[in-house]
Amino acid sequence: MIKKFNKIKNLGLVFPNYSWNFKLTDYQLKDFKRYNLIYGWTGAGKTTLSKLFSVVEEGDVTDFLNLEYEIEDDEGNKYKNGEAFNKKVRVFNQEYIENNLKIQEGKAKSITLVLGDVSKEIVEQIEADQKELEARNSDLKKETEELKQKQKEKNNIFTGIARTIYVAIMGGAIRTYNKTHAETDFTMLKDKESLLSEDLEKYSTVVKQNSKPEIDEVKQIKITEEEKTKTLSEYTKNIINEAKELLSQTVESQIIERVKDNQDISDWVERGIIIHSDHESINCEFCGQSLPKERMAELTKHFNEADKRLKEKVDALADKFRKVFSLISDISCPDKAKFYDEIQKDYEKKCKGFTQAKTDLLESITGIGKIIISKKSKTTESVTLGQDIDPSQFVSDLNSVIEFVTKHNKKTFDFENEKIMATDKLKKHYLSTIFDDVKTLDEDIKIKEDKINELKNGNPEDEDSLGIEDIKKRISKNQAKISSTHKACEDINKGLATFLGRDELVFEPHKTKVLNEQGVEEEVEDGYIIKRDGRPACNLSEGEKTAIAFVYFTIYLKDQSFDLKEGVVVIDDPVSSLDSNSLFQAFAFLKNAVEDAKQIFILTHNFEFLKLLLNWCKNIGHGKSSAYYMIKNCYENNSRCAFIDEMDKELCEYESEYHYLFKKLYEFGSDGTIAQAYPIPNIARKVLDTFLTFRVPCGGSMYSKLEKIKNTTNFDKNKLTAIYKFVNNQSHITGSGFNPALVPETQKNVRYLLEMIEKIFPEHYKILETAISS
Repeated sequence: MIKKFNKIKNLGLVFPNYSWNFKLTDYQLKDFKRYNLIYGWTGAGKTTLSKLFSVVEEGDVTDFLNLEYEIEDDEGNKYKNGEAFNKKVRVFNQEYIENNLKIQEGKAKSITLVLGDVSKEIVEQIEADQKELEARNSDLKKETEELKQKQKEKNNIFTGIARTIYVAIMGGAIRTYNKTHAETDFTMLKDKESLLSEDLEKYSTVVKQNSKPEIDEVKQIKITEEEKTKTLSEYTKNIINEAKELLSQTVESQIIERVKDNQDISDWVERGIIIHSDHESINCEFCGQSLPKERMAELTKHFNEADKRLKEKVDALADKFRKVFSLISDISCPDKAKFYDEIQKDYEKKCKGFTQAKTDLLESITGIGKIIISKKSKTTESVTLGQDIDPSQFVSDLNSVIEFVTKHNKKTFDFENEKIMATDKLKKHYLSTIFDDVKTLDEDIKIKEDKINELKNGNPEDEDSLGIEDIKKRISKNQAKISSTHKACEDINKGLATFLGRDELVFEPHKTKVLNEQGVEEEVEDGYIIKRDGRPACNLSEGEKTAIAFVYFTIYLKDQSFDLKEGVVVIDDPVSSLDSNSLFQAFAFLKNAVEDAKQIFILTHNFEFLKLLLNWCKNIGHGKSSAYYMIKNCYENNSRCAFIDEMDKELCEYESEYHYLFKKLYEFGSDGTIAQAYPIPNIARKVLDTFLTFRVPCGGSMYSKLEKIKNTTNFDKNKLTAIYKFVNNQSHITGSGFNPALVPETQKNVRYLLEMIEKIFPEHYKILETAISS
């Protein structure tokens, strides 16, 4: 049997962190016995506690987020969530009604009963199959959870790598990339394809780039002369040879030292002779004096015809050097920013080399050009050219620049294809980082799936191996041999008539057409139809629904899978919504249905029903096997907490709830805490309802009855209004929070209510005072 709850944590709102003897300091809470009554106000936590019993048998807390518990049995064994209890447990509460009765459809699930003298072998086979089924289901649950965990791990891996890939290719060829894409791409990966760090950086740059415009073509220098095209190297070689030959030539002339030694004077004088000759001048065009014939003859001899031709050749050669200089000067490197990012670094290095080679070459050409120009003043002497022009480095570096431009333009031309290729490389690289983990998980998942399939369908290599579905079918077939739906209907209908005291509601078997194993359509019974006076029932009252559910539950206790004498039965308010006329029948029915159980827990908020249960339990073994408890509330950390305490002795002593509740109000002296004030509005409402019932016996609502008191007595109308608002608005606090104003409101309105009872009916008030003080 269940001895006590050592711990209840995170059960609903009202059992956040409960332990046995919670909030009890003066005494120790007694252990549960065979018969256990638990009383509590509406909303105190009874139904929440009943939900805990529903998970104890299997220990399965899947439907209860973060629930933790520990129960202890009478032998000292302890059971935590996830551990099955050693006894079968059956729970009747609102969840049972919702799960087992489809009231909206007028139909309920079928019940399998073992009736009469049946084949022992069949029963033993059913029991053996049920144990095997339980073990298989346990293994299936374990394997399924482990499979889900492995699949979750795999999903998490793909989700993570998809996020990594998406970030790596952000702004690239694709705009989004998720787990599904990663899984699809992974199937195409036959082996790891990891990238070196430099390649990873390169491809990462490519996918994040935008296409750039083509750069204007840069060409090597080619010079056309006499209808022949020569390269820069060929042309410079030719003009160097020409320069060497020209510089070595000389002419005979009379040497005038001053003209010879001053190139500027020489150029000026030579040009003056030509001007005066062309104009047939007799006088000097500069000073106007007569030109001396001897001086003119001397100068003409100095600048003779051979000299003139040599100088013309020098000018022509100098023009060639100027042309080459100009062509080389006009060539420059395109701006680095025009190139793709991955090219810029290497291009910048090559550009520096090209610029230096260009500068060196231009300086060389300039130097030789100066030597050639100086020949004009040295026509009578041979000049040696002591330097050369080597454009090879310039040509090589220019070719490299051209290659970079070509590479850039090709990338622009092939931009989309390159981006697609880079994206593919990156995806394969990052998918390779999870390759081993995924392959290991795939192997683990395959093993789990094979195991689950074997549990469900049996070992495919063993013809005699049965799976879960086969075992279920065998159990169903054997149960069909020893069960009777019609007999179950008879039991339900008899119980329902006893419980309600009338027989207008009845159950009838419901049949459905299905295909059997041979593919032939046949009718099978799959539940019941609820009828009222021969027609499908509708608009069932809450009391009728409760009655149907409870009778159904008691029949369920006779099912072959549950041994009542060895089982635990938990019942939460089976008389909820029943009228007082049905209360005694319901109590008698309950008592007869469950009194043989190994252990019983009955929870209720109905005082009349509690009195019947108390009388019954006190007479069973002189009350030695019975225990009585209450669910009470307190506040901790601004939250309402429920706890189990011994039942107030007044509940056992008073004959009516009205007397007990009046005493609670009469003795109420607030200590200023919300915990003490919390249940008082509910108590006050019940006391007021009862008082008005016999004091204003005209029917109608509480409000209308208070209005009659206002009009027929001289009691303070403002106090009556305050009492009504208090009991109407404050009697159903949910516990989701609390208002500190409840404490002074409770103090004031309890005083008003007692004052009203004494004022309106002093004799009655005096009798109550005497009763509670005796």
